[in-house]
Amino acid sequence: SMPDDQLLAAADRGDLKKPEVLEAQVERMLNDPRSDSFVSGFLESWLTLDDLGSMPPDRVKFGDYYRFDLQAAMRQETEMFTRHLLDENKSVMHFVDSDFTFANRPLARFYGIEPPGDPQFAQVALNDNRRGGLLGQASVLTVTANGIDTSPVLRGMWVLENIFGRKPAPPPPDVEPLDPDIRGAVTIRDQLEKHRASEACADCHRSIDPLGFALENFDAIGNWRSSYGKGLPIDASGELEDGGTFQDIRDFKSHLKENPGRFTRTVTRKLLAYSLGRQLTPADNEHVEAIADEVQKSGNGFRDLVKQVVLSELFSRS
Repeated sequence: SMPDDQLLAAADRGDLKKPEVLEAQVERMLNDPRSDSFVSGFLESWLTLDDLGSMPPDRVKFGDYYRFDLQAAMRQETEMFTRHLLDENKSVMHFVDSDFTFANRPLARFYGIEPPGDPQFAQVALNDNRRGGLLGQASVLTVTANGIDTSPVLRGMWVLENIFGRKPAPPPPDVEPLDPDIRGAVTIRDQLEKHRASEACADCHRSIDPLGFALENFDAIGNWRSSYGKGLPIDASGELEDGGTFQDIRDFKSHLKENPGRFTRTVTRKLLAYSLGRQLTPADNEHVEAIADEVQKSGNGFRDLVKQVVLSELFSRS
């Protein structure tokens, strides 16, 4: 929204050059309900939530998605979750894993968790940490699928860029596409071995595929499953580039939590890019490091991160 009279007056007086005044104005704006548009816009930029619904799930295979209006509920969950982290200055590592989320009754039933007493959205406890954090939220799991099946490659690329903070390299030219996925005969893991066996593809797929395999227990709309349609068991294990291994999504998130600095830098980069309205360059790296380091010293709070971005030299020059 446009700056209000109080902010414009402070700018006209030159008061926003004073860090304490600028921080107070940021606090005031974050407390204003209009800051919901910041939350929504940032999640679209970072998590590509604006793509939710662009590849509608198959109506026959995923009837509940339409019957209970899960698309709207999925997005609202992620927005309310992020809003809560912002309001309460919770650690950004809650984006990786948490013991709570926000749900209405249809979404809670879809997740198989205790529904809220109120029919509206409310905070609910997660007793099984496979759902905790963004990687267990149906909005992310749906936006990283194609509406019919899951793709470890698509999901792996999304995780590499948005959780690990690394842009996937483009595929080499003239790479043969995978055969159509016939789940009853061969798993997607077996099919991807074709690309990992190719010297031209091996390096990238070693980085990407395990990240996608970690999410294979979630179907194309984020419902939990233990096997594919023809009964083949799902193998959600993998080995990461740093030599770490995991057996499932719980293990994978545990690995992510061992390196909070990496994830904090990722969120910092995403928040800076959104705030500046441009892609970051290598020249911005020192600013990213400085902001992330400062936030980690004070508890890694998401609200603190937002304020540090606004108070940064990089933002003030924009």
